[in-house]
Amino acid sequence: MIYLSFIQFVLLSLIIYTAAVYVERIKFKKRLIEWHFSERGFIAGKGSKILKSIDVLLAQSGLKRRLPFLNAKNIAAINLVILALAVYFFRRLGFAALFYAFAALYLPFAFMMLLSSINVKKVKEAYLAFLTTFMGFYNIEDNIINALKSTAPYISNPLKSIIEKNVFQFEKTQISVLECLDNMASEAGNNEFRKFINFAKMSVKYGGNFNKAITKLKDQAEKLYSLEAIKSANAYVGSIVILVMIVMNLMLMVNISSDPDIVYIVKNTVTGQVIAVSNAVSIIFGLYMIKNINSSV
Repeated sequence: MIYLSFIQFVLLSLIIYTAAVYVERIKFKKRLIEWHFSERGFIAGKGSKILKSIDVLLAQSGLKRRLPFLNAKNIAAINLVILALAVYFFRRLGFAALFYAFAALYLPFAFMMLLSSINVKKVKEAYLAFLTTFMGFYNIEDNIINALKSTAPYISNPLKSIIEKNVFQFEKTQISVLECLDNMASEAGNNEFRKFINFAKMSVKYGGNFNKAITKLKDQAEKLYSLEAIKSANAYVGSIVILVMIVMNLMLMVNISSDPDIVYIVKNTVTGQVIAVSNAVSIIFGLYMIKNINSSV
C-alpha cells in the first residue's frame, strides 16, 4: 500500500509539473493584461477580505443560484466540521495527519473552482452571441440595463441567469447601475465579459459611442474565441484529473490509517513519515494548482 501511495505521488507530481509550466505562461500574459487595463482605470482592485472572495467563488460556481442559503459564513462553518472529521480520520498517521486534514479542508474550494471553470467556459461560449444580440437591442433601447434585460432570454445559461438576476435586483432594490454591472462581472468570472462591463460602466459615467466599443469588443472576441476555448478546455480537464487523483489519494490514506501494521510503519519510521508527508504536500500543491489553473483562464 505504501508503494502504491508513492507511485501515485510520482504520477501526480509529473502532472502538476506539466500544468505548472503551462499555467505560469498564461498567468504572465494575464498579469500583463490586468496591468494594462488597471493603468487606465478599467479594472477595479481585488478585494482582500476572505469572506468576500468565498462569496464571489460561490456565485461563480453556480451554487449560490441553486442553494440561495449558502454564503461565506456557512461555508466556513462546514469547513470547520470537515477539518475536525479529517483530523479524526487521519489521527493515526502522526505528524502527517495535519497535512491531510488541511488538504481535506481545501477540497470544497477546489470543487467550487472546478464548477466555476465549467461556468466560465459556458459564459465564453455564449459571449459572441450575447454581444451580437445586445447590440441589436441597445440600438432600439438606447439604455444598457434595458438592453441587457431584453438580451437575456436569447442567450444560454449561466450568463442568462446572471443577467436576469442582477437586472431584477436593480429594478427591485436601490443598487446603482454601476453596482449592478459590477455584480454581473463578478459572477460571470470571464475576462472578456468583464471588458464589456468595464466599457459599459464608462458609457454610463461619461457617455460616448458605446456601439463603437461593442463592435471592437466583438472583433476581439472573434479573434480570441478559438484560443480561449482551448484554454478553457485545458483548465477543465486539468482540474478534473488532479482532483480525481487527490480524492483517490485521500481515500487510500484513509484505508491505510485503518490498518494497524501499516500505520505503525508510517507513524514510527522515518521512511514512513517522509512518504506520508511528501504525499500530503503533493496533494496540497495539487489543490493549489487547481486554483491557479482556474484563475489563469
